Amino acid sequence: MSITLPSDEKIAAHPRVGAWQMLKRQPIGAQLLTLLLAIVIITPFLWMFLGSFKSNFELMQRQGQTLWIENPTLSNYVRLFQEYDFARYFLNSTFVASVTAVIATSISAFAGYALARFSFPGKGVLSFLILLTQMIPAIATIIPLFIWFRSLHLLDTYWALIIAYNAFSIPFCTWLLRGFFMEIPVELEEAAMIDGAGQITTFFRVVLPLCLPGLLATLIFSFILAWQEFLFAVTFTSSSELRTLTVGVAAMRGKDIVDWGLLNAGCVVTTIPLAILFAFVQRYLVKGLTAGAVKG
Repeated sequence: MSITLPSDEKIAAHPRVGAWQMLKRQPIGAQLLTLLLAIVIITPFLWMFLGSFKSNFELMQRQGQTLWIENPTLSNYVRLFQEYDFARYFLNSTFVASVTAVIATSISAFAGYALARFSFPGKGVLSFLILLTQMIPAIATIIPLFIWFRSLHLLDTYWALIIAYNAFSIPFCTWLLRGFFMEIPVELEEAAMIDGAGQITTFFRVVLPLCLPGLLATLIFSFILAWQEFLFAVTFTSSSELRTLTVGVAAMRGKDIVDWGLLNAGCVVTTIPLAILFAFVQRYLVKGLTAGAVKG
């Protein structure tokens, strides 16, 4: 079975062709394979979403294991915000993820540009070390970070999470933006400098606007990484006032009884913001990720 993709010329000639129209042009085998893959991916999320509208009693019954809802109810969502401080968890995750994304993108932009444009001793070694950090599992850094944060009195603070998340976001974002900066012709910067612009002015007024898709991709990546992280959040924070959404959802699991309806509702509230965010910026995210991987 061969899968043929439309050529770049055809796509350029039909800029308004949507994903559904492109799928209909594929062979029937490719369409069935895509449909099967979509069902496999969507079904767990659909079951979670529909399960959030079922009572715990219904979920424990045989009919509760299907996608059909016999008695829809919003009680799980009501209990979610009445019995737990879920609004606080939501604000905590939003704050930590937003600050992490802004800091990681800002630092990575300068670092990536330096690696792409400047030559200095140890540049190759530094680039290798940045890439090497992605091979280190997060759990291997738990003890050193915990000791460090304890000595600096940062445990059970927002800054412990922000620093830990940036430690893993910045290396990847730097490598991503490095490849993106290398795609920009140097002649554009030279022309700006000939017109009297300095290095910093050229960077902010010429380079960054051209790298907007890449910057947006790194911003979204950093936000998602901080939003869905659990290990650092549960280790470096202990008070309920600083719980993030992932820790809050985990705390709802009882020792003897699991309230699946409540857990489903919590997972839906945790997932929906990311789904909405991705729906609006997915084309910029894909463009930024693919463009940054072409060179370098």
